[in-house]
Amino acid sequence: MAERILVIDDEPGIREGVRRGLSPQGYVVETAEDGKAGLALFCEQPFDLVLIDVMMPGTSGIDLIGEIHKIDPEAVCIIITGYATVEMAVRAIKEGAYDFLTKPFSVDDLLLVVRQGLERRRLSLETKRLRSIEEQARRLQEEKARLEELDRAKMQFIRLVTHELQAPIAAIHTYLRLILDGYIAPEEQRTIIEKCVARAQEQMKLINDLLQLGRVQAQLHDGKVEAVDMVEVLRAVLEKMQPQAIEKGLEFRAQIPPSPLVVSGNRDHFISVWTNLIGNALKYTQKGFVEISLRAENGKLIGEVRDSGIGIPEADQAHLFEEFFRASNAKKGAQHGTGLGLAIVKRVVEAAGGEVWVKSREGEGSLFAFSLPLIQR
Repeated sequence: MAERILVIDDEPGIREGVRRGLSPQGYVVETAEDGKAGLALFCEQPFDLVLIDVMMPGTSGIDLIGEIHKIDPEAVCIIITGYATVEMAVRAIKEGAYDFLTKPFSVDDLLLVVRQGLERRRLSLETKRLRSIEEQARRLQEEKARLEELDRAKMQFIRLVTHELQAPIAAIHTYLRLILDGYIAPEEQRTIIEKCVARAQEQMKLINDLLQLGRVQAQLHDGKVEAVDMVEVLRAVLEKMQPQAIEKGLEFRAQIPPSPLVVSGNRDHFISVWTNLIGNALKYTQKGFVEISLRAENGKLIGEVRDSGIGIPEADQAHLFEEFFRASNAKKGAQHGTGLGLAIVKRVVEAAGGEVWVKSREGEGSLFAFSLPLIQR
């Protein structure tokens, strides 16, 4: 494809001379008599190189360089002048001029500077193209690594789910076979059946949590969000969970602002966040208090659940929000759990543009907190 050259000069002789010198070499040459006409022509069609007279009516040739580069940063601009000075040269170079042609100039001088300028453009465009290819290759490599990591995470999740589902079923199966094969005396069978029921309930809880995790993930991918008043959500959750605190004899405190705090997200997901955080606090606190607070701070909503429960060993805290993870001291207790609640909390909060964190000491209680960007009303 022939390279295109634009000549902007108020002297007809210069314009025609440049055209006659370049056209036989296969270049497509267009001309303009002043800066305004030249810039309009450059806006209408692409040019590889522009020859610009310094002194023209209206727009200065040097001022025109910046306007041209706004349209095409790789366009090569060569200044034509009859009286070059050091000051002018410095200014032109600062504006992005590639070279100068001093009047009068020969066809050979013209061809030399034009060829050098076009070679510079070719090299610049090739460098840009290679950088683009390198950037694409880098992004593809990152995407490949991300997909591989997701695949590993998926396989690990499947293995964990398989293990968590198999264990209760295997226990129930063993208990029932013992009864059917006559190894359990009739007076002991009720105890064994109660164990089966307990394991079945654990299985149902796990399945429900897995279904909830799946629903959350699917809805997050849909990207459907709404304005949600977190004050109203928290009040609804507290109303349902307060009886559990009363039953355990815990002090149940809540600090909620009177006016709405509105965030963007899914109301059911935020109910799940509060239910999991408060539910864990009630589960692992045998005496003392559970305190819930909600406030606005620096354009963010801050939600906190503090308790005086068993706390979390420092070594376990980095893994708390992973699927199926349960703290070592929680596993030793009588309370059972699926290890999915905090994973759901993390996914919901981060999908809504927030973050979640924990502060805890074993034997001294825990603080689970999250932040979300507030919608300014």
